[in-house]
Amino acid sequence: MSDVGRGLLKNISSVLITKVIVLLLGLVGTILIARGLGVEGRGIYAALLVYPSLLIALTEGGMRQAAMHYIGKNKAPDAEIIGTLFTYTLIAGIGGYFAVYWLQFQFGQDQFTQVMMLVAAAMLPATLAVNAIKGVFLGKERIKQFNKASWVQKILFVFIISVFYFSGNLNVTTAIFATLGAAVFNLFQALLFLRNSNTLSFKFSVQTFFPMFKIGLVYALAFFFITANYRIDILLLSWLSNPVEIGQYALAVQLGELMWQLPGAVLIVLMSKTANSHDKSIINDVVKTTRITFFLMLLSALPFIGFCYFLITPVFGIEFAGSFEIILFLLPGLIVASVFKTINAYFAGQGKPHVTIYLMGGVAGLNVSLNYALIPIYGAIGAGVATTISYIVSALGCCLLMSRYEDVGIKSLIIPSISDIQFFRNN
Repeated sequence: MSDVGRGLLKNISSVLITKVIVLLLGLVGTILIARGLGVEGRGIYAALLVYPSLLIALTEGGMRQAAMHYIGKNKAPDAEIIGTLFTYTLIAGIGGYFAVYWLQFQFGQDQFTQVMMLVAAAMLPATLAVNAIKGVFLGKERIKQFNKASWVQKILFVFIISVFYFSGNLNVTTAIFATLGAAVFNLFQALLFLRNSNTLSFKFSVQTFFPMFKIGLVYALAFFFITANYRIDILLLSWLSNPVEIGQYALAVQLGELMWQLPGAVLIVLMSKTANSHDKSIINDVVKTTRITFFLMLLSALPFIGFCYFLITPVFGIEFAGSFEIILFLLPGLIVASVFKTINAYFAGQGKPHVTIYLMGGVAGLNVSLNYALIPIYGAIGAGVATTISYIVSALGCCLLMSRYEDVGIKSLIIPSISDIQFFRNN
């Protein structure tokens, strides 16, 4: 049991509990939105938010991950890193706002009103700023502060949505206002956490800015391919299908995120741990965590199917019944994606996002091609098949990369052993 691995399970558990709470709150919001907007309105809402979601990956410039890496490795004074991070975030946020609005106007003006587009575009700068602060927390392994910057936003979102829903005023426009309002509040409370931790200090340095920006671009490209692989389906459905299928698919994806809470928690903690690790001792912990996470995902598949079967129609309504079949086609991809997420977190934390760029670029291209081929024939189910195939390819590719760069056997990444039980007991 390595020193790096000490306390790993505790941190993963902390993040996992927070993510589950956030997701359960989000599930309440999802139910209210589905009931209030209907399947077509839910589809328009999802299509409206896909543009800022995709552009965040590019406009963020990878600076959150770069800041985490620089702070964890002590490559520059904290004040210079934070000054660089927030200077870039301000510039990128302004540019990103206008870019999102332009894309929405060009490709979604038939579905969206001016107010919808203006409000939804504001999600980008607010999210960029919050993500920047989270990068600082992860760089310092302040998991508690990271968790706090997540669940308060979701509570406020559910509260606002509930007010609109029970007053009979919930529509796509008010739902977008609720989403933005919660994000802006989250930004202010994250800034407060940063100030209270005596970390809120700024000093701009050209010598720090350009090296951070250089590695940040690599992170950005890698993150964009990952996000595109995850979000491109909804965008292509908005071009090739109809709002009803988008609504059903968006609900299936959101429920599918229930499966990702464990690998999501592992990803956050491993990135933070790896960024603060100065030797190769963490590799053994990464390998063990990868295969255990994959095994737990397999075990949770059947209960998840039963949960969705008994939940969707009674809770969301008969118009969302098609979401269950979509989930069945998404499920294999959701399971194997845990392998990709864990291994990619290791490379990202090591400051080596370039390792997965070519892989994820190819996978994203494969996903787009499959969507164009399958959506016109099979609709949302075709999008689910495309996503699953792309995640299987990405997981296999990451196993091969881990084997090549760290001399790790592929079987050791996916087949659990008896020693894994002792590993988690010691953590």
